[in-house]
Order: sequence, then C-alpha cells, then structure tokens
Amino acid sequence: IEDEEIGIVIEVKYASDGNLEKECEKALQQIIDVRYTESLEQDGIHKIIKYGIACYRKKCKVVMRVEE
Repeated sequence: IEDEEIGIVIEVKYASDGNLEKECEKALQQIIDVRYTESLEQDGIHKIIKYGIACYRKKCKVVMRVEE
C-alpha cells in the first residue's frame, strides 16, 4: 500500500456448511473480539481495512469493512 496511514487485517474461514456469508461475518467478528487491530492503532494507524474471507470448495466470498 502506498499510503502508510492505512492498515489491513485479514481473517480467513472455511465454511464447512457452505454458508459463506455467515463465515465472513464470523471472521470480521473475530477481528474485533481478538483485537487484531490493536497494534496498528498503537502505531498511530487510524484507517483500518478489515477483510472477512470465507471459502467453501471452489467458492470464495470476501466482505470488507473500513474503520476510520
């Protein structure tokens, strides 16, 4: 990323039941619950892009949230 003021956090899940949307939301919730953004925030990064990714067989879904 050219802009050093932006942080990115990615969490990937496998949707064993095929519900990609649910697993993407779980991934995003895990980023919050486990506080994956904490070290970025301590480094002064205020814009953080969070990606929740879910895969099932040959399918994949990506959900993005931007925290500013």
